[in-house]
Amino acid sequence: DFSRNTAPCYTTMQLLETLYQNDISRISTDRQHGILANTWLRPVEHDEMLQTAEKISQLLQESETDKLLLSALVIGKLLPQTKEWLSTTYYKSLSELGLKKLARVLPENVFNRLSFEAVITRAEAIGAVTFEVRNFTNDADALRWLRGYGS
Repeated sequence: DFSRNTAPCYTTMQLLETLYQNDISRISTDRQHGILANTWLRPVEHDEMLQTAEKISQLLQESETDKLLLSALVIGKLLPQTKEWLSTTYYKSLSELGLKKLARVLPENVFNRLSFEAVITRAEAIGAVTFEVRNFTNDADALRWLRGYGS
């Protein structure tokens, strides 16, 4: 059953309309459900993360979307300054934009996944998070949750 579940992952994301793409990431939307999705295409430097986050925020505002999927399967290791920025600045800005739900698809590597976990724990501890956050192992499950199917 598990192997059957991994196949539609890519096609699920294909149903989304691409709004913006470069060599760093692809930002797409499911207009019907008010979802914006960012898929990292390779490991990124700190400044690339900032540029992409700015673009995501801009598109969230323009589309008045309140659900976000961040797919970080290939992102690799988070740099210390990136972790700091995510937990103290970025999640706060998402709260200010009125985000309701954030689905994160985390890397399979346990150390990389733990660094993402630490970011959200810290952000919640300092009160930067006013939205619901769930972590997933694949895009299909993340989208299902954002679309309101399943818990």
